[in-house]
Amino acid sequence: MIEPNIVDFLFNDDVNLNGVVYILDDNAVDDEANHHAQPVRNENYVEVTVPQYTVSEFKNHFRMSRMAVEQLIGLVSNHLPDKHSVPIEKQVLFSIWLLAKQESFLAVGDRFNLSSGSGHYIFMNFISAVGHLTHQFIEWPNARTCNEIASRIETKYGIPGVVGAIDGTHIQIKQPTHNPVDFFNRKDVHSVVLQGICNDKLIFTDVYIGMPGRLHDARIFRNSPIYNRLVNNPALLTPQQHLLGDAAYPLLDNLLKPYRDNGHLTEVQIRFNEVMSSIRSMIERCFGLLKGKWRRLKYLDMSLADKLPQVILAACILHNFILIIDNDADNQNDNGHNGDDIGIQHAEFYEEDVGRNAEIKRDYIASLL
Repeated sequence: MIEPNIVDFLFNDDVNLNGVVYILDDNAVDDEANHHAQPVRNENYVEVTVPQYTVSEFKNHFRMSRMAVEQLIGLVSNHLPDKHSVPIEKQVLFSIWLLAKQESFLAVGDRFNLSSGSGHYIFMNFISAVGHLTHQFIEWPNARTCNEIASRIETKYGIPGVVGAIDGTHIQIKQPTHNPVDFFNRKDVHSVVLQGICNDKLIFTDVYIGMPGRLHDARIFRNSPIYNRLVNNPALLTPQQHLLGDAAYPLLDNLLKPYRDNGHLTEVQIRFNEVMSSIRSMIERCFGLLKGKWRRLKYLDMSLADKLPQVILAACILHNFILIIDNDADNQNDNGHNGDDIGIQHAEFYEEDVGRNAEIKRDYIASLL
């Protein structure tokens, strides 16, 4: 889900070209109007070069197999404008390339024989079309799937009832022109936060996007729809099931966190923390895989605030799409390592009054290890 109030934090610097608003990469705005010479572009890249790629070359460039691209085209075609001179295949490959690389619109446009103006228009239409697939590819697991996830994790780690891990990661953005302080995080860069929950297969089951990078994980969590669902919807998880979070999150009946290390932890508590940390690494690997595939998320140079979360959401949807359709978490050598990812940093352990039931539940599970 996208945080709807992010537009309240940023000032929109829109660029209007021929009546169409474009938003990404200010340095890449098409300068053909200032030059009479015809730009030099690759006229046959999609038509001639791409078909000659080997299987591995195609995956390296487009992050998924040819079969997956064909399925993606089928899924988004109904949500793209009917009247456009650029073939849909070219639109999709162009947009995937932009998400997968940190190249400018001008450079990618030259490769695909598109002007920067057309490129911006195509890219944002693609992002919007992918957004229509949200509920198809990012969905909360049903009761049967929850049981299957919990069974796999318990078999591997010994902790029962775990259906996912939750955490947040920063998506670096350029400095907003309005109220930049709210987006200035502890890593001294401007960012918005992607809060994600994933299962043991590194598939997102819930996302919440767009809160300012300055905010603490606990506040972001309490503002997210999943918090209300966990607290107010008993049917979401059974009493024996739960998510795992780190020290920044509250201890709830269905959200477990580590014991606070005050220097007096028992061996049982230490063991619980160690095992829990091992399981929780799946959300860190999920974020690493996401940013490893869709490298534009390493720095989003965008001017319109309301479009920024849409690009992040599209990347999350495509992340799941690849894992589900291609069933290949390690393609293009992305092993899920976070690399230079700007992760959430926690200066303090989140404290609050918690229900006794949550403490009893954690103690009981710790005693099983």
